[in-house]
Order: sequence, then C-alpha cells, then structure tokens
Amino acid sequence: MYNNIDDNERIVMEFTDALTDQIAKTVIEKVGNYFLPASISVEMSSRLSGIGAISCTDDEKVELYTLGVLKAYPQISMFYLADENGGYIRSWSLADGTMESRIIKPDADRPSDTFKIWDADFKVLQTQQKTTIDYDPRTRPWYLGAKKTEGNYWTDLYVLFRNKKPAITSAHPFYDAGGNLRGIWAMDIELSEISVFLKGLKVGRHGIAFILNAQNQVVAYPDVSQIIKEENGNLRPVRIDELNNQPVVEAFQRYMATGQSKSIVKSAGKRYYAFFSEFPKTFPIPWKVALVVPVDDFTGGARVIVQETLLLCFAILALAIIMAIFVARAITRPIRLLADETKKIKGFNLDEKVVIISRIKEIQLMSNAISAMKTGLQAFRRYAPAELVRQLVQTGEEARLGGQKKELTVLFTDISGFTTIAERVPPEDLMIHLSDYFDELTRIISDQQGTVDKYIGDSIMAFWGAPLPDDDHSFHACNAGLLCQEKLVELNRKWESEGRVVFDTRIGISSGVTVVGNVGSSERMDYTVVGDNVNLASRLESVNKLYQTKIAVSRETYEKVCDRFWFRPLGIIAVKGKTEETRIYELVGRRESAEDVHSEAAELCLEFSRGFNAYLAGEWDLGCEIFGNLTVRFPSDAPAELYLARCRQYKENPPGPEWEGIEHLEFK
Repeated sequence: MYNNIDDNERIVMEFTDALTDQIAKTVIEKVGNYFLPASISVEMSSRLSGIGAISCTDDEKVELYTLGVLKAYPQISMFYLADENGGYIRSWSLADGTMESRIIKPDADRPSDTFKIWDADFKVLQTQQKTTIDYDPRTRPWYLGAKKTEGNYWTDLYVLFRNKKPAITSAHPFYDAGGNLRGIWAMDIELSEISVFLKGLKVGRHGIAFILNAQNQVVAYPDVSQIIKEENGNLRPVRIDELNNQPVVEAFQRYMATGQSKSIVKSAGKRYYAFFSEFPKTFPIPWKVALVVPVDDFTGGARVIVQETLLLCFAILALAIIMAIFVARAITRPIRLLADETKKIKGFNLDEKVVIISRIKEIQLMSNAISAMKTGLQAFRRYAPAELVRQLVQTGEEARLGGQKKELTVLFTDISGFTTIAERVPPEDLMIHLSDYFDELTRIISDQQGTVDKYIGDSIMAFWGAPLPDDDHSFHACNAGLLCQEKLVELNRKWESEGRVVFDTRIGISSGVTVVGNVGSSERMDYTVVGDNVNLASRLESVNKLYQTKIAVSRETYEKVCDRFWFRPLGIIAVKGKTEETRIYELVGRRESAEDVHSEAAELCLEFSRGFNAYLAGEWDLGCEIFGNLTVRFPSDAPAELYLARCRQYKENPPGPEWEGIEHLEFK
C-alpha cells in the first residue's frame, strides 16, 4: 500500500491506521447511541401493545403517549401508530417548539381527520377537524415493510419534505392473541444531528468523515447542504459520486474497484489516506463510515520533524486510548443501568424512579425517555391489573383465549349489610371509604402471593396458584384471610374514631381443581378462574351468614393446612344446585407451635369439635353439656349457641333414622 513512502512515513501511517480505526469506532458508537432510543421505544411500544398494557383502542391515551415520547427524543420528528382499518395517530415536533397531533378515524359513517396543536406542557392550543380523509397509512412503505418482515423494519434513506432534512423510519408490528396483525408503531428519525457531529469531529487538520448506505447514498456529511438534491421538483439524497469533493469521489471509486478498506489515492497532485469500515452486524442498517484525510496531515512533509510526529502520534494514540477507556466507562455504566430499567419495565415494575445522570447527551435523553415511558405506563396501570401483567410476563404466557385445569385456592370477601350502609352514606364518601378498604385488603392479598381477579361491588375475588405456581397456595390464602380480618379490626377502630361507618367482612375460601385462563373476546379478555371450586368459595362466603362467622373454608382447604391453623367444624352442607354434601370449617387462628393446645383458640376448636361429633352421633345430652359449657366460656360465640339450641331441640324432638346432619342451603 505504501510503496512510495519511506520507512519513517510507513511508521507514521501505521499509527494513522490505529488512529483512524479509533475515530471510526467513535463514529459508529455515536450513531448507535443516537438510534438506540428509537429502536427501544418502537419495539417496547409494540410489545406492550401486544400484551394489552397499552390500550391501542383508547385514542386519547395513545395520543398523549406519542406526545410524551416525542418530547423526550429531539432526534425523533414524528411518532405514530397505524392499524389495519386505516386508523392513524401521530405526533409531530414543530419548529417553534410546539407539537402537532393527528388522529384519523376511517369510520364508514362518520370519518374524521382531527389536528391539534399542543404546547410543551401538553395543553391544547388549537383544534381543527375535517370530515374527509386524504391519507391511508396502510399504503406507506414503512407500514408495508413492517407488515412483510413481521419485525423491526427500517426504511431506506429519504428527505423530509417539511424541513428538507434527511431521515429514516423505524417501524414494528404488533399482533393480537390469535396472531393477527393489529397495527404498526413507527417513528421518523432526523439525521442532520449526525452531520453536525461529523462537522465537529477532528480528522487530522483537513480530513473529513462521512456515512454511506447500501445504495451509496450519503447519509451524513460535514456539509449537510451537499447531501440533498432537488430533481424534477422533488428532494432526494445524493449519491457519493455526486458530491462536490473530488478526493472523496476518487477514494470511493478506488474502494469499489479494489475492495480494500485502507488505501492511498492521488487527486489533483495530492495524496489522501482513505478508510472505509462497515457498521457492525448488530446495527439494524447496512451503513459504512468513511474517512478521507490528506497524507500531509500526518507526515507533515518534512523529514526533520518525523521524529516529533512519531512522538506526537504516540501521545495522540495514548491519549485516545485513555479517553476511550474513560468514555467507555462513562457510556457502559449508564447503559447497563438503562438496560436494567428496561427489564423492570418488561416486568411492569414501574414504581422506582429512574435517576441516571450522564454527560453524554444521548444517554441522558434515553434516561429521560424511559422515565417518561414509566410515567405513561403508570397511568395505564390504573386500568390494568399490574401484578397479573407482571406475572404473565414472567411466565411467558400468551394472551390467548382458553384455559387449563390447575389446583388453586379461591377466596371471596363480602361486606355484611352493605346495601344498608349505601343507603345512609353519601355516594362520594362511600366510594372513597370503599377504595381505602379495597386498597388495604388488596395489598395483603398481593403480599401473600395472591392474584386479585376482580372487584364485584363491595366484594373481592382472588386466587392463588396461577399464573405463577404456588405449592403452598392453601396456606397463603388462609393466612391472607386472617391478616385481612386483623387489619379490618384496626381499620374499624380508626374509622369509628373518625365518625365513619365500620365494615364487617365475611370471607369464603376453597381449594380444588379449577379452570384458569383467558375468557372474553379477541378484543378484550380477562384472566380469571371458573368452575365448581369458584362457586363453592362464593357459597362459603355466604355460609358465614348462617353461622355468624368470619372465615369459612372447604374441607379440601382444611385438610391441606390443618396442622398450621386452628379450625372447627361448622357443619355438613349441600349448596344450592348440588346434591353432593361437603363438610365445612371455620378458620379461627394460627397454630403457634405443635404444642399449642392451651390457647383460647385451641380450647374453642377442640371442645367444639368434640361437641360437633356428639351432635352427629345423636348424643344430645353430651352435646348440650359441651356446647353449654362453651357458651359460658365464650358467651359471644354464635356457632356454640346455634348447636346448643339444635341439641336441645333434637333432644325434645329426635330426628328420624335417615337424618345425617346435612344442611341443605337454599341461598347462593
């Protein structure tokens, strides 16, 4: 390569190779950081839409979301969403610092095309609406490309008509649970900032760096005015052979002819060092970075200063390496933190605030954008069960209709006399009061690894064992039931002191085989549980009315955790619509240890069980004696009084031989 250069010049050029390699890597790293926020934002928006975390049917929320992302990324000029019906929502940064949004609704009966102007604080300054639509996003190259590739798609280089700046578009599709295309997220990324960066980059004294694409079009160049050409009234990117720079053109022709990444070319009597390097395979677009530098910039032309030049190159190289180390550390650590934050977003962990400080503009922009994304998703989380979404993401379960049988534990709660309370408490006060109540009980259920399915009026439905497996689901459900009752005692004491109504809550818990999965339609679905076990848990909550108890559990639940809690039998019931009977129990308290048989809970449960067995055996005198003693020892215990009355009744009027002590419930 260097046949016409003496040994000293060859040594200088070897150091030049190392220096240009480092400059090329700096350019590639800069461009990669410039594009990373767009790639993350488009793909993350698509994935969140696919699992339903972003409701793409809510135009106003999508509009605010696109405005928020747009404000966070100056290099993004437009951010938009299009669907298969021709619907279109986009936000666009204007030159005066305001933003414009556009929403197209191609409804056959009432089509509309709405424009809004927003200030920096997301306040609407102006609104304009048309009833005719002159734009169909489904015909645009970015939509067709993303639809065809079924993944992240980058368009070819083009020129934005509105500001005559080069740009590209990144687009990503998202699908419903059935694998059907729902729409495309996309954003336009302006490239002029890269040209500004190249203009300030020092490549020798008179050298330049520029970027090419696979079509040999100039993506970025120190003089941005040279890379746009008007032809037949249209703007287009220029090819490298159209540049007004003969050394650059000849260097490119030499590269295309020989394929050598490094070469010396002559132009107008001067020698130039040329270097071409492809972007890494991980970069989404096949670009090249090139450097063209006069050889005299490095050799100086005078042999008497070759030694000084060598020393200077050594110093430059050493300084470049040191700077590269510091820059790499400054970039790597915040990028690692940003990666951790995106993982948290993937897991729907949105509570921690993003605090990442970096002097690198692009990284700071990424940090601000992720913070804005978290803020936007926190608003969506108010309308979606965040814990359920997090668990579904962890398990990798797809959002598709259908279910499977699993052994779960289901819990129902209900407030006694809520209808009467609602009649005498103003609706506004009651909603706030009920929200405080739900907040406390929901936190307990979540802490005990439970999933809150839904709120039904004043009731809560929850389950354990799905979507994340829980080998001890019966224990966690029972412990949650006791914790809820304990918290309610504390809350009622506080509410009574404030002059507010108190809540008396009943709880039903049942374990067994349950169908769990997604039910609904392709447009909207709920992750829920159905089956006999769910119905039994609901009936057990109502059974508390009969026995005046707090927590009633099924036999299956009792058998799984009877060694860790105190239970007493409440009866043998046959619920409405079922002929098969089942024994039910009241959850009284926790067993502190295996020897815990001297507490009040132990005494109550053991003696009550003995009395219940006497009752089932028809030993009415023994039953009267045991339950009579319990009513003296525990004067407010309603089940003891109930069975004392029954034993006395049957003692006077014994039941027939077919009597088995089964209680047939007529209520649901």
